Amino acid sequence: MKARYAIKIAAGAILAAAGIFLPFLIDGIEALSSILVTIGLVTIAVVVMRYWRFRDELESDERTKKLGAYGLSYSWLLTLIFLAILFWVDYLGLLALPVGGVLLVTILLMALSARLFQWYFFRRGDVA
Repeated sequence: MKARYAIKIAAGAILAAAGIFLPFLIDGIEALSSILVTIGLVTIAVVVMRYWRFRDELESDERTKKLGAYGLSYSWLLTLIFLAILFWVDYLGLLALPVGGVLLVTILLMALSARLFQWYFFRRGDVA
């Protein structure tokens, strides 16, 4: 196992352990505790999945980095257009937009569109 995988797993374990033991040391900090446990467990899960997938092989090269960057760029452009549309919808008073809903939809749009664009470019094999 590469050292960077072990370091990331150890960091996730430390975060999860800190989240578990923090409520015993400080009262009224349960929300932060659950956040730390979640971050630690997700970190461990992601690192283990990446190790299981790649082992000690190359994870990326210039081509995959380029395709990934193009996917993120297209996602950023789509999100910018979406936010401009939301601005005009709110400015013209067509729809009442709660802040929490707008943030949730924007975060989901960015994450899902980035993954979809990257999937499309990797499947196609080249960039325009």
